[in-house]
Amino acid sequence: MSRKIFSLIPLLALLLLLPSCKLFKHKKSKKEKQAAAAQLQKIDSLNAALKTAVESIDTNADVEAEILNFKPIWSKRIDLNTLSAKAKMHYENADKNFDFVANFRIRKDSIIWVSVSVAGLLQVARAVITPDSFKAILYTEKEAYQGSISEANKFLPEGIDFYSLQNLLLGDPILNNLIPSAIKKETATIAVRSTNDNYVELATYNLQDSSMLSSQVLAQKEDNKSLSQVLRNFIKIEKYWLSTERTINVQAAESKMLIDMSLSNIEINSAMNFPFSIPKNYTLK
Repeated sequence: MSRKIFSLIPLLALLLLLPSCKLFKHKKSKKEKQAAAAQLQKIDSLNAALKTAVESIDTNADVEAEILNFKPIWSKRIDLNTLSAKAKMHYENADKNFDFVANFRIRKDSIIWVSVSVAGLLQVARAVITPDSFKAILYTEKEAYQGSISEANKFLPEGIDFYSLQNLLLGDPILNNLIPSAIKKETATIAVRSTNDNYVELATYNLQDSSMLSSQVLAQKEDNKSLSQVLRNFIKIEKYWLSTERTINVQAAESKMLIDMSLSNIEINSAMNFPFSIPKNYTLK
């Protein structure tokens, strides 16, 4: 289990782990492999461009004043109680590409629940992640997984955790508690660079409505590790601007993965439950 988690870091992979490992065994043709390689080259180009953008934001004598001036924008968070949505997902790495649907529910800072289906009908997996634990069921294999979140964290970069996954799904900056260190203003956007001992995160915001347009996390000490998201097509639900189209890419060592998400049926602050039970005849891994 730990090896699989490591191969699909960060905790975002727990949502994709089961369907990607066992349900989609299609072997790519030469043409498909070439197309996948071209797509992954685009990921490299995007990562390189974003990294250049991170490094190009220079500090100056007025940086503290600028950061404070724009604090109402960069400090804004999607502070709701619950969220549910249906996500059409496209997953791609060097070996596989496939589509599936993930219905997910979130209780802020408490639980993330996801049900994965294929062909719009067949439920193939279900997972529950909390700040302390994870559980997952693979229905097609009659297998189940469970453990403490610390078991997963042993194989994840420091600072990548339950809250990082939650932030990705909500459309907030990926990491919590980073300190803004530089800012760059353009005509319609600002880019804010934030840091801690392990990471640099660059987040870009729309000046008009404070929505976050993109963010990228770079490991300070490891050039080949990054996690980025680009957000598009915003709709306003109550007081929140929520992105319905997302592109997420992850690079770690030699592993790369690309995820396109298209969200619908979005509900916030509604009563919801998080059903999960392991059938008695399932093998617990």
